[in-house]
Amino acid sequence: MTTNRTTPAGIDRRGFLKLMAAGAATMPLALAGCGSNQQAATTSAATTAGAADISGAKLTFVGDDAFAPYRYLEVQADGTQKVVGLDIAVADEMANRLGFTYDFEPQEFTATLASVQSSDTSFTMAMSSNPEREETFDFTRGYYQPLVGVLTMNDEVKTIDDLKGKSIACTTGTVQNKFISAILPDGDIHTYDGGDQCLQEVLSGRIDAYLCDGAEGQSMRDANEGLVLGFLDRSETKDYVGVYRIMAAKGASFVAAFDECIGEMLADGTIDEFIGQYVGDDFKWGDDTSASGTATTGVAAN
Repeated sequence: MTTNRTTPAGIDRRGFLKLMAAGAATMPLALAGCGSNQQAATTSAATTAGAADISGAKLTFVGDDAFAPYRYLEVQADGTQKVVGLDIAVADEMANRLGFTYDFEPQEFTATLASVQSSDTSFTMAMSSNPEREETFDFTRGYYQPLVGVLTMNDEVKTIDDLKGKSIACTTGTVQNKFISAILPDGDIHTYDGGDQCLQEVLSGRIDAYLCDGAEGQSMRDANEGLVLGFLDRSETKDYVGVYRIMAAKGASFVAAFDECIGEMLADGTIDEFIGQYVGDDFKWGDDTSASGTATTGVAAN
């Protein structure tokens, strides 16, 4: 298997386009909008044992295209822009192995849940499961184990106690939002539609800290001088922030095949290769993938 190495350092959720604004304003946008075929089936595609054959299926990947290092726009040599990142690499590899094709449809996080819920051929990635979501959606086992990051302009935040007394920004509806609301119910918490808005509030000094996905915070820190990134220990967040999974509408027929394929890619090291490429070696699973868990109830029967 070969992959094209890309490096998301130096971009935030919208910063990549800002950095490229001078040259990209008139460039044609390719592979970023609805109807753009991100990955075609191959003749050697194989179906994982025990799951429905989804070879030839046409699916839609819905998600934010400014969520580095999971999904972000990269300017190609020919001047076009392409969605790349960890999630795209994983989805492309699944398409190769299972023989399906998909279009990537960019949407802000707040619209993604409704879009996936209303379609049995759509999916999204980098989602944590919880009992509330599992009433409406099916999830594969986890493919990535996140850290919760805290971006500030001064002191490095490493614990919940460090957050007490600070104004805190987070993206509406995310696991970080639900986590901090549960842990600090009386905290000074402000929610925004996107991470780029949260970042700007911190950079401007209006908010003390942005509670974010740790790898996303890494990219934002690298792109903005003066930002400080701390990570909360998983022992403090594990009851609220689970592994990242693929999510689809409850009963979607392709989820079992996705789940088995993720299991194979964890076992053969493919996903760790992608994590090292797009996120960093510190985020790899290594020899222990037990925290990936299992697909949610009912998936195997689909």
